[in-house]
Amino acid sequence: MWFGSFTNRLAQVICISICTDLVQTASADVIYLRNGKKLQVERVWRERDQIRYERNGNVFGFSKELVERIESGPYRPAPRDAGTSTTTQPRQSIHVEVLDETLSLGDATGVDEPEVIFGGQLDQVRLVAIENEFRKLPANLERKLRYQKALRDAIQWQIKRNNLAEALSSVESYLRVDPENPQAHLTLAWLLIKRGQYPQAENVLLNALVRDNHSAELHYLLGTVYYEQDRNALAARELQQSLDQRYRPEVESLLKKIQHENFAENEFKQVNSLHFVVRYEGNERSQALGEGILASLERSFTELETQLNYSPRDAIAVVLYPDEVFQDVTKMPGWVGALNDGKIRFPIKGLTRVDETVRSILKHELTHSFIRLKTAGDCPLWLNEGLAQYLSGDSSRQFLPLAKQAIAQNRFPSLSHLEGPFVAMSADQAAWAYQESLLAAEFLMKAYGLTDVQRLLENTGQTGSFMTGLRTTLRREYGELQTEFEEYVRKQ
Repeated sequence: MWFGSFTNRLAQVICISICTDLVQTASADVIYLRNGKKLQVERVWRERDQIRYERNGNVFGFSKELVERIESGPYRPAPRDAGTSTTTQPRQSIHVEVLDETLSLGDATGVDEPEVIFGGQLDQVRLVAIENEFRKLPANLERKLRYQKALRDAIQWQIKRNNLAEALSSVESYLRVDPENPQAHLTLAWLLIKRGQYPQAENVLLNALVRDNHSAELHYLLGTVYYEQDRNALAARELQQSLDQRYRPEVESLLKKIQHENFAENEFKQVNSLHFVVRYEGNERSQALGEGILASLERSFTELETQLNYSPRDAIAVVLYPDEVFQDVTKMPGWVGALNDGKIRFPIKGLTRVDETVRSILKHELTHSFIRLKTAGDCPLWLNEGLAQYLSGDSSRQFLPLAKQAIAQNRFPSLSHLEGPFVAMSADQAAWAYQESLLAAEFLMKAYGLTDVQRLLENTGQTGSFMTGLRTTLRREYGELQTEFEEYVRKQ
């Protein structure tokens, strides 16, 4: 995401930030559900018998009967010594909720508890032992059910901890034992969506659709897949079918979002290239600008293929909006000058040509697409935003004195506290987050080099965990990386 007019406002914004508080608080609400879960959201309100809430720019809701209590108050990041955050959110254009039938994976009635979760941890040795017992006598029903139950527990444990690559492997193991289980196929598709593997998820869902055309969740997930691939007409059809079979507020919210986009882009024209689909308002000036933007994107695509050692397979959608339409469609804060939510959305009011500033913004947003796909959505936001700025030519030179002062005063936010969305921040808070992210990217490039950064992204995508990627690539824990980063800043 590009911070609009950032370079012109940086000094003023950062001074406001450091004088008020290094990391300001942002309002947040916490919803406690009767099933023991809790949701931290931007805001929450009541509509008749529904509790509605906003999270990551989308509105969801459920019956008030499911809610135990709601707590409001200022949100404060965890203390610096609280350890590594475990709540990294993959960068997705929409938040895909798990519906009720996903992850149930059948009934375990009459099966002894296999006990593969001890003290909140997965006992991998016990899981392998249960699997081996089943492999010796695959026709034994009791051993088969025990193995299935152990895999179900493992899958739910892995998903709860955002270990999506491990969960994906476990679901595939489950399907080898129970290949016709519809919930397992839905879980597989959901995991593929969360990791940004949309064509693979589509294939799983279409095969499942042949067997069951009456699953509200299946149509919801398929609609999500179509939307992520810029196939809005098909997405709207599937989401409507999901609603016809079962009402869900989040499904209705996504359908309305798509309908709103379709209405705003109804008269848009389109120009294509090998790697992009660009849509714009249908006049001659916009057409010329669209073609210039397309040429700039293709140039940046070639550069990023080398810089990130990766090449996306599918065409990337780019939508050029008049400013007021951009704000209306994206619902982003006023300081956001462009957005990549799976599609690159760019306001063009007043632009007549592609200059170096526009080219830098476009490359910044395109970098997000490369990183999201290369890491399967598992890159922490500070690294994603930092690399997007670094590779588009930005520098943190002006920020260094403030960073040094913050470290000396023990008020320098840790990178683990910059993993969540920056759009929920105020403008000055976001300015700090962007600049610290850029500084961290410069540190990684100078301390470890481009090749190791490429490998870090690759290993993160392959393992589904940035922490694992960090250990296997740089041989560092999060805390060790933070210490090295601050020492690097002190010496600059």
